[in-house]
Amino acid sequence: MSTDLSEDMTPELAELLTGNCYCLAVRRASRRMVRLYDAALAERGLTISQLAMLAWVKGLRTPTVQKIADYMEMDQSAASRGIKPLERDGLITSAPHPRDKRKSVLALTDEGEAWLADGAQAWAKAQRQVEAEMTPMGGLATFIGEVNALAQRPDETTD
Repeated sequence: MSTDLSEDMTPELAELLTGNCYCLAVRRASRRMVRLYDAALAERGLTISQLAMLAWVKGLRTPTVQKIADYMEMDQSAASRGIKPLERDGLITSAPHPRDKRKSVLALTDEGEAWLADGAQAWAKAQRQVEAEMTPMGGLATFIGEVNALAQRPDETTD
């Protein structure tokens, strides 16, 4: 790729485009990982995002769309759009929140529980594949720890 770059690039732009930008490198890796996990889950009819939503519905004490959106670092409307097909397919149900009628509490159906369990097995296979590909490079545990630590920091603007 570097032979395709224009010769009048500033050093900053060259660094940005040659894979040294942390953000763009993580985005490229993320897209590849999403494709890998989605492929592993495809025959089960799920995407990695849908599997995560099912897992959050099961894992949270009072799962609401907003809570799931918060944990998945997405806005509520995107989470709602992701949950709708799961409700339509009978994997999730919703009922009024006991204290706040403006909210709905989500729950897995029996079919949703089965899809989650089956999807978790496919997820584990994809997880092992990523580990196998990255372990020879070293530092997978450090990498995931650093990425998770970065994701948990509050958003800040830079000057």
